[in-house]
Amino acid sequence: MSQSGKQKLPNSPEASRSASAPGVFFPVAVGVPSEDLKLSDAQYENLEIAGGVKLSEHLRARLLTLAIFWIDDLRLRRTARPKQFRDRLDKMIEALSQAEGACRLNDNVGSLERHLLHWAMEAPVPGAATFPANVGALELQIQTVLQTAVALRQCLPRDPGRQRPFEDERRIIFLADIFEEAGGKAVAYASEHAKTGSMADTSFRRFAHQFYSLLPAEDKRDPGGLDDALRDALATRRAHRRSSP
Repeated sequence: MSQSGKQKLPNSPEASRSASAPGVFFPVAVGVPSEDLKLSDAQYENLEIAGGVKLSEHLRARLLTLAIFWIDDLRLRRTARPKQFRDRLDKMIEALSQAEGACRLNDNVGSLERHLLHWAMEAPVPGAATFPANVGALELQIQTVLQTAVALRQCLPRDPGRQRPFEDERRIIFLADIFEEAGGKAVAYASEHAKTGSMADTSFRRFAHQFYSLLPAEDKRDPGGLDDALRDALATRRAHRRSSP
């Protein structure tokens, strides 16, 4: 397991950027691969062919770093949601409530539980003399943990069930920067010769799709979703450049 990120409250503005989907709970604990990500020479060469560019050792290293960060983003997107935390806390609350009840041996005069308690105190068993005190202490501990679990459940934000956004715009912009440093021109636009909504088969589009396919992560964008993300990210990149002095 590894921990990542600084502490953020689940219902803080930073952790709830989208009103339609809950943010990531920080700090997070996620499983990490046993081996570091590596891209082979053949994979770099295929990227060069797809984009019609030349990747220096420096640019290859930057691509690998980008891939690692992008994969981390995708892992964060799949981390536990409020509903999963709520379901787990519900199981804990139910189990603790039952355990708390099981510890109540001295509540009713003449009850089976009180009879058991007094018999246990005299039984020839190690620890029997302190059994009542230990059971009472355990009940108090359970009550404390139970109260905290209930409060944690109440602290959880709503979960409408919608997917978290990918939030990969900055990664795509960084990919475009690398692509242009390698000699390409990062453009993505709708094709005039294909059906409405389809993207032109530009060299950057081919490069980006090839690179994205190398990311060993689940729940990635589908090709059409990646096309939309490329178009939007490049539009943001152009707007930022126009506004910069």
